[in-house]
Amino acid sequence: MILIKLKVKGYITTQMRRIRNYYFSITNYIPSTTLRGAILAEYYNQTGKIDENFYVSPAYPIKTAPAHYFSPAKERKGDEFIEVKRILEKKEKEFEANKPIEEIMKLEIDGKHPKPKIGSLITYEGETDKENKYREFSSKSIIQMHVAIDKTSISSYKGMLFAYEYKEFDEMWAIASDSEVIDTVKRIKIGRGKNRGNKVVDVEKVREVSLDQSKGLLYCLSPCIGSLFGKTFFKAKYIIGDKSIYSGWFTVDSFSGQKPVFETLREGSLVYVESFSNEKSLMPAGLNFMLRISDLSSILNKVS
Repeated sequence: MILIKLKVKGYITTQMRRIRNYYFSITNYIPSTTLRGAILAEYYNQTGKIDENFYVSPAYPIKTAPAHYFSPAKERKGDEFIEVKRILEKKEKEFEANKPIEEIMKLEIDGKHPKPKIGSLITYEGETDKENKYREFSSKSIIQMHVAIDKTSISSYKGMLFAYEYKEFDEMWAIASDSEVIDTVKRIKIGRGKNRGNKVVDVEKVREVSLDQSKGLLYCLSPCIGSLFGKTFFKAKYIIGDKSIYSGWFTVDSFSGQKPVFETLREGSLVYVESFSNEKSLMPAGLNFMLRISDLSSILNKVS
């Protein structure tokens, strides 16, 4: 795998939700399917080819990633998060020792019981001798109005005024497969309204990155799913996470042309994997980017 950096110029949309004539960006990151589609579209424009095996993770702001169960918020409504150093490495050993799950999931830091917010985007801010410190990430945004134009009368359609929320990100990071695609594509456009204004993203291949994807206690950098369409991708002994709904086009060989909707584990979930089967086959669909890490800061240090 390789590390890529994205330099966002201007404001872009992410995954969106429509409420009447208003479109809201509901994620503070670029979903994997959105990013992959934009990169492959530009690759096709330049070469006339499509690499269906190309995959890329969601793109997160620099030093930012989804929180897991053991990197909780210090307070229920607070934006400060805390994580005991090498906590996932310690918890994996507890799983291996068959410690009761209730004891493994017990959260107590300095005599307090912090609140898990699995999947919340948190930014690394520093550390003490025992703990890593984070703050919840929230991007700036603007609202722009757009109107549909009648090509015959060259005037606006009645009732066709729309409002879009655009996000500001600056620099972001993602993990991708090492292929000709990333060697070719240097600039992309992302999201709605990409042809209005300077809404472009520069893509830079940084370096190869070594990530542990062996079985054990794994962290979900993207949505994860154990089985789908009658196929099993991994078997889990324990899962500590929340659920979300996936909807996106499948462009891998075995699922080409489908846009299914199904339930997944959301980003930041932890899965104790006993065995893998076809572990990378869903990565082009933006699923099952699963990493074995000692704590969240270890992956952020590697990709920053």
